[in-house]
Amino acid sequence: MNSTAKGDQLENALFAYLIDQQARGDLVYGVYPPDRCIIRKKAKYPCPQRRKPVEFDVVIEVYREGRETPHSYAVFECKNYKSGIPEDRVSVFSDQIGRVFGHSVKGIIVVSSRLQSGAEMIARNRSMGIVKFNETGADVVADRRYQHAVESAFLKSQIFEEEHRVKSLKFSAYFDGKFFSSIGQLLECLDHEATNKTFGAGARISVPYISLVDIRAFATEIVEGIGYKAGPIDLGEICAAMSLELRFSLRNVFDEDGTLILGSANFDRNSIEINSHDNEFRERFTIGHEIGHFCLGHGRYLRSETVIEGDLLVDIEGAENFNFTRLELQANLFASEIILPDKVFRIAVEVGCERLKMRDIGFGRVYIDDKPWTYQPYNELISELSQYFRVSKQATEIRLKKLGLVNDQRRYGNNSSAKLVGEIFANIQADNR
Repeated sequence: MNSTAKGDQLENALFAYLIDQQARGDLVYGVYPPDRCIIRKKAKYPCPQRRKPVEFDVVIEVYREGRETPHSYAVFECKNYKSGIPEDRVSVFSDQIGRVFGHSVKGIIVVSSRLQSGAEMIARNRSMGIVKFNETGADVVADRRYQHAVESAFLKSQIFEEEHRVKSLKFSAYFDGKFFSSIGQLLECLDHEATNKTFGAGARISVPYISLVDIRAFATEIVEGIGYKAGPIDLGEICAAMSLELRFSLRNVFDEDGTLILGSANFDRNSIEINSHDNEFRERFTIGHEIGHFCLGHGRYLRSETVIEGDLLVDIEGAENFNFTRLELQANLFASEIILPDKVFRIAVEVGCERLKMRDIGFGRVYIDDKPWTYQPYNELISELSQYFRVSKQATEIRLKKLGLVNDQRRYGNNSSAKLVGEIFANIQADNR
């Protein structure tokens, strides 16, 4: 695909995204009603200096109430490059919009990947906006009062090159030293005088903390609602009970960093799509993760969501975690609770301990040290529970320890250092044997 065709592909995707938001009535929510905006693609405007029209990729014309001519313009130039945009392309675009629109315009460079330093500096010096648009990314919903608070550091990592990679958002932008997660936020900053607002004013919504007790209660209600009794839980039945459409795809889908996207959720459509997986255990956890997003009400923050393997590594909440990451933590905890349901799991542990003659000697229901007469039956218990619930051995062991059922005193071969949910997928093929 040549550069023109790739640019057109990005342009078409951005145009469809903006039109879709306008149709919902939230394109520039809190800035202008949608009926005061006209979105044009391949729009041509007269240029007195050239004496012929100039064509632009995507233009939002913004009208004040009662006016027939636009008050201002937001002009998007789409560059679908793998590497940084050449400086001359940014300069040419800046010169064009200056000649055509004068001072009533804001130029915005749209890219599908991160910017390198050259184009970034030109855009900053010319007071131009920078947008990264990725069709496969998660779509943050603007809160109906103001906007969902996505941290600037998270958004910065979307647009500029950094060592640390994070989940891709569908829309992220930079202008005048500020970062934005929605087109409404960006346009408010571009034209805050016309709207009699100062950007950043008003309430900012953060993702609330949900305790493990509450997450377990939510999961238990779902599990009991489908009449679950024993064995591996039917995640398809849970989706059906929640009126969620569950689809499976054989495709391998990657984001712009080459990271495999395991699945996605669309909150407007109440649907989950699971992409190609190489094993049943990870696929089941991905489904449980996406169900968690729906059950925990994450649709108030997101319109769509994607799962990459890094999301499944989030198992602890720390000060360094992004607000956005808290959603992934909650979804992971929920997935663990429905795949290994609390009541049935505890009963299965008791039955296994009885069959393996693992007596409670006062040091915890399951005691293990480096002696073979403790760790051999323990390993058998882990294997049996793993097969019974169709989860990995590491997931089973983590669950035992989180429920306080194991007193692990091993000095050698102790797997208790596994702190991340994602580690349940390590050596997955060995677990399946």
